Amino acid sequence: MKTLSLLSTIALPLAVSGNTLVKRSSGVASSGSDASGQTFDYIVVGGGLAGTTVAARLAENASMTVLLIEAGGDNRTSPLVYDIYKYGQAFGTSLCWNWRTESGKGILGGKTLGGGSSINGATWTRGMKAQYDAMASLLDPADANSGWDWNGLFTYMKKAEGYSAPNTQQKAKGAGSVASYHGTAGPVQVTFPDAMYGGPQQPDFATAIRNLTGIAQCTDLNGGNPNCVAYIPNSINWHDNDHRSSSAAAYLTPVESQRTNWLTLVNNQVTKIIFSGGPVPVTATGVSYRASSGAASYTAFARREVIVASGAIQTPALLQLSGIGDAAHLGALGIDSVVDLPGVGRNLQEQTMSQFGAGGRFDPNGSGPSDIIAYPNIDQVFGGQANAVKQTISSSLGSWAGMMASAGSVVSRSALEEIYAVQAGLITNGSVPVVEMFLSTGYPNALGIQTWNLLPFSRGTVSITKCGIMATQSADPFTPPAVNANFFKVSYDMQVQVAASKLSRKTFQTTPLSNILTGEQTPGTGTVPASATDTQWTSWIQSNFLPVSHPIGTAALMRRELGGVVDAQLRVYNTTDVRVVDASVLPLQISAHLSATLYGIAEKAADIIKAAQA
Repeated sequence: MKTLSLLSTIALPLAVSGNTLVKRSSGVASSGSDASGQTFDYIVVGGGLAGTTVAARLAENASMTVLLIEAGGDNRTSPLVYDIYKYGQAFGTSLCWNWRTESGKGILGGKTLGGGSSINGATWTRGMKAQYDAMASLLDPADANSGWDWNGLFTYMKKAEGYSAPNTQQKAKGAGSVASYHGTAGPVQVTFPDAMYGGPQQPDFATAIRNLTGIAQCTDLNGGNPNCVAYIPNSINWHDNDHRSSSAAAYLTPVESQRTNWLTLVNNQVTKIIFSGGPVPVTATGVSYRASSGAASYTAFARREVIVASGAIQTPALLQLSGIGDAAHLGALGIDSVVDLPGVGRNLQEQTMSQFGAGGRFDPNGSGPSDIIAYPNIDQVFGGQANAVKQTISSSLGSWAGMMASAGSVVSRSALEEIYAVQAGLITNGSVPVVEMFLSTGYPNALGIQTWNLLPFSRGTVSITKCGIMATQSADPFTPPAVNANFFKVSYDMQVQVAASKLSRKTFQTTPLSNILTGEQTPGTGTVPASATDTQWTSWIQSNFLPVSHPIGTAALMRRELGGVVDAQLRVYNTTDVRVVDASVLPLQISAHLSATLYGIAEKAADIIKAAQA
């Protein structure tokens, strides 16, 4: 595989006929004029994980032209992208979106080619089989067999994956795998780090959490049952010095000089989807885009489809800017309603993380990345209190749904009650993990545990807003949307965070892990006393939590009456040729990091779109 240091962009001005492009044939461009006025078969909005994947698969058909438009730049040669050991250093730079929430804390996203897959922690996990099956139950009954369940998505998740099983040295350090859980021929390289930690901290963590909760240790959690503690691989490329295998590196770089029908335009943001006139269903004819607020605006046209893949924050914002959303909200902004679709921007679900750290007296014996996670279920988190917590969940769904409906976070109380019933059933009747405990060597202290509530009941919104400096008081595409995550609005969410925090503290105190530690430093018993009450834990969590930056749900794949935005073909309701392919279509959170699942969704979406080409 080509090393990142040798990457170059291809810029070939051609004048050809037929379906081949007019101004540019392929490669990565940054001038808006390169695509201006051209007609493409497909325009993909957002060059992140899902958008790059879909564009690459559509461009496999040489007779189809594809335009991919990304708001960020092409940073594949930047160490902040390809060097996994620089994880976190892209945060706060031009490579990163930072959407401020009502809490004052930001949800992060990748504003660069490859999106989140270019700046994330590269953790490769999948959720519980039952969670994917449950999401399929929220579709129209006629779409029950449309492949949006575990069996259907598992095939596509493996299609994206180029997995390399652990070698002898990695196995000796704890890594394991089950061959049938992985694909080996896909573009995204997945393996364990070459410098995998070999010190006592990871095996001791596994033993301690098993001793505390009875959770099992499994060889490989990527087969649909992550309720265990396990060593997990990363989306890194062992052929290329463990460099990050982002969607851009995986799907674009290897074919960049070959796909003369695929143009990628970076440093330009799509500001509006253009629709032809007439009653619903409406047809998109193209998009408007520009480099920055006040810059020249350009238009590109779509012969077949516009595919929106801008993520759970920017996708609903673009739909709203284009007249798709709650008509009352859009009317107040001076935007003509094209499709009255109240679910757009509602149903936002984001997770909350607390961090714990301890001093250590151990040799980490490696440089990582860290690669062990525990995924306990409700019984393992709450212990003897679990039954009472389950009863509280079951008896509170109606009141929680009413509260969220009153806050405007969902289309109706009854809709959310039906969705809640699915989520609650997974939590109370199954062994679905409710908490992630990620062991982190070297952060925030010698050893850390990042702990978060995987399946929050709180729901929020993403809404475009008025730009006060504009005379018309209309929405400016470059004004960040208002993100109201409603963190901890449902009391259960804080209850889980408190219980998980206590469990993290106890894990540090449990042998054999405690034998190699010198005591908790974050938050430390001086901040949260050893005998802290739930009220004291709550106060500390409220002040110190961070968003996990796994937002989903704002253009959900479910029935329209439930607040769904796209159908089983990922087509936006009451449009003929607009689809959404990104994390916003997930109607419920899963007990996993998102990337492995999103690759599966994007691969499946590409096949859906290809099937419609005939």
